[in-house]
Amino acid sequence: MLIKKRSEPLSLLGLQSLINRLPNNHPKYTIIEEDLRKRKAGFGGELNFDKHINEFRPTYPFGLLHDICLLYNGIFFQMDSVLILPDKIIVFEIKNLGGKITVKANPTQFIQEIKGERKIIQSPITELDRKMIFMDRWLKERGIDIKIKGMIGLAYTNELFIEEETNTEILFTHEIPIRMYNMVIAQEKLSLNKISEIARDMVDSHKDYNPFPLTKTLNIAKEDIIPGVICPKCSRKGMKWHLKKWHCSTCFHSAVDCHLPLLDDWFYLMDRSITNRHFRSFAGIQNHHAAKRILKKAGLVLKGTRRTAVYIR
Repeated sequence: MLIKKRSEPLSLLGLQSLINRLPNNHPKYTIIEEDLRKRKAGFGGELNFDKHINEFRPTYPFGLLHDICLLYNGIFFQMDSVLILPDKIIVFEIKNLGGKITVKANPTQFIQEIKGERKIIQSPITELDRKMIFMDRWLKERGIDIKIKGMIGLAYTNELFIEEETNTEILFTHEIPIRMYNMVIAQEKLSLNKISEIARDMVDSHKDYNPFPLTKTLNIAKEDIIPGVICPKCSRKGMKWHLKKWHCSTCFHSAVDCHLPLLDDWFYLMDRSITNRHFRSFAGIQNHHAAKRILKKAGLVLKGTRRTAVYIR
């Protein structure tokens, strides 16, 4: 049973906002653009895994959770997917890697070769081992002693060479459902009710990674962020508020709610709260009372009064 679906990561949404409002010649633009590309590819690989694992419909009880981030002893550990079975829990690490992949052991190395260029990348096995250790401790803290197994899923069919066998299974995501069906369930330690209880506890304990505001996280000056309401039709910045609507002078598109993405951008990039003055400056609107009405209708929560008034989500 699918307990938790996967949603688009906040970090991905934030980086997209940042790249939309950062000048192309900014010294960090290229680095952020590449980070965004990698995160999009990673999320695409995870969605590919979700599509295939959805084919796994066994006759015994199970619980499936995507994108779970838990806290143990002050340390966060994020798992791409977790499958709770009657006799074990499987933690999946999903990778979307291009080119030829060579896996070596002792020490564990992943070597990626694209167009003749070889580079050693961070080992998914090491990442997975860390998460399995914390998963085991997190469960035992709750009185649950169950086998933890790790599995690496490669989202798309690469040229794959495993020079030395590792203790961790490495499969293409389209192979994983068949591997699951062929996996023998040993001693059933977890009943349907216990599986549901563990899954609910994971969902309740899940902590979304919140890197905002990105200007602070990535050490970018707020002055470098380009203000203005972005036209949803032509992407030009600087729509004008007139007669209770936003108007684009380039493509002549008009709508009443074009400021909503701008508010997303503010909370992703600039600060965790916004004042009327900040909104007017960022949106390019002059009228204090019009700004107040817009912020109120946006569903934000008003804290404080007069000069101390701020809006939060």
